[in-house]
Amino acid sequence: MTVASESRGDALAHSGSARIAAIATAALAVLVFYAGIHWGSTVAGGADSYGYVSQASLWRQGALFIHQDIVRPSPWPLASETWAPLGFLPAPGSRDAIVPLYPPGLPMLMAVFQAVGGFCAAFVITPLCGALTVYLTFLIGMRAFAKPLVSFAAAALVAASPIFLYQLMNPMSDVPVTAAWTLAILLAMDRRQLAAGVAAAVAVLIRPNLAPAFAVPCAWLWLVNGRPWRFVAGIVPAIVFVLVLNTKLYGSPLLSGYGSTGDLYALSFAATNIRQFSAWMFETQTPFVLLAVVYLILPREFVSSRVPHDRWLIGGGMAAVELLYLFYRPFDAWWYLRFLLPMWPLMMIACAAAVDALTRRAHRFASPAALGITVVILGVVGVATAAERLVFDIGRGERRYVDVARFVATHTDDRAVMIALQHTGTLRMYAGRMTLRFDQLDPAWLDRAVRFLEQGGRHPYIVLEGDEERLFKQRFADSAIGRLDWNPTAVFERPRITIYDAVERNASEPLAIAAAASRRAGWRCDPPYAWPPPLRIK
Repeated sequence: MTVASESRGDALAHSGSARIAAIATAALAVLVFYAGIHWGSTVAGGADSYGYVSQASLWRQGALFIHQDIVRPSPWPLASETWAPLGFLPAPGSRDAIVPLYPPGLPMLMAVFQAVGGFCAAFVITPLCGALTVYLTFLIGMRAFAKPLVSFAAAALVAASPIFLYQLMNPMSDVPVTAAWTLAILLAMDRRQLAAGVAAAVAVLIRPNLAPAFAVPCAWLWLVNGRPWRFVAGIVPAIVFVLVLNTKLYGSPLLSGYGSTGDLYALSFAATNIRQFSAWMFETQTPFVLLAVVYLILPREFVSSRVPHDRWLIGGGMAAVELLYLFYRPFDAWWYLRFLLPMWPLMMIACAAAVDALTRRAHRFASPAALGITVVILGVVGVATAAERLVFDIGRGERRYVDVARFVATHTDDRAVMIALQHTGTLRMYAGRMTLRFDQLDPAWLDRAVRFLEQGGRHPYIVLEGDEERLFKQRFADSAIGRLDWNPTAVFERPRITIYDAVERNASEPLAIAAAASRRAGWRCDPPYAWPPPLRIK
């Protein structure tokens, strides 16, 4: 056999392997999409998901301000803050208006999907972006190393990551921004500057504080391709749009719904973040992720890359994301590892490349076995860790918001007011009731606020979940109502959610709020009380 025929044979074998790996990755991406649809949340519950979904309705109506007539006559201090549900803030310069807290990118995407598929289409975005992230990881691996098994292994490690699976189940921004960031890196590798800039713009709209990270692909394009003006032209409009929107909503281009840069970043945060992120990463990903560092320091001849200065792009991309959150305000819960999720595809590619390089040095045929064993072991560990942390129960658990809201809608009149915290958004969306945040209400004003509402024909109730009952009693310890020393009107179990009638405090036995049969896993999306919600609430 001639050298030429051997080369053609190798090329055909490689082409076949690449095709098989691409099909396997596509199947894995479909599985990820199915997991997000089957076990994921289709409820605008809590602060984040309610904030994103409700803002989507505002974009569809072309207005970002909601006016609430009840704010002006409310006599207590910080009345505008008390009438702003989770996910919203009082509008500066307006006494009765509230504006969205969250960045516009994901709500704008949701609005587009809803224009085509209705309200529930908003919940397809995260599973779809999850599937896209997995396949983009494979494509980046192929661009960089042209090794199908390395590329598939990286994609599989992303798919089985506990934090990726956790966020896959939540209609939040973390998975969509990861998909947009990964797409921007891939397009930059292909030297498609304008397209890369547009993908970067989508990522910035979804998560504006990621903008500095795009200095890495911009600098890499400059290094390998000369002036990256088309990339810059793609991303700059998004940055300008965010600055203008911040001015309109919050009064300054440098203020966001989360606060000022000084509120969010401090050098003193670094030690806590390093400790927490490291611990969470090793707990959920195992120390295997340290191989990403090995990839960066391996001699050039160990890892053969088709991308010039690949370590600058892949390593710089990981470092940029990590640095952005190293000095960010810390949060004490493992799922805040989600802040670093955009670096996951690059990190897993680096880890898989390191496994390939190290084992190939030991024996020519050792790499496939090592990569296969790695994917199986870490895949099983990752999914088991996710299950242990109740990732696959998220969709069912979030349905409590709808169950409670539906009870409220059928057992209270339209003008009732719910004094709450965690449920302040969802009771508006799924029950159509006004809500008042107890954590913003002056402790001396609870009894007087209840009387004010009652005299205005608005029957007040108190809705508390879990530890909120203890916090409520502590905050209003000097209030007769704050003691909550009467039976609740209704109770939802697991988690415990109580509804107290703040006026007629004579319930003998609380009603049981039943969990709907739809608490089983599987796609089930309930429409809101009214859609789109009104821009003026009377």
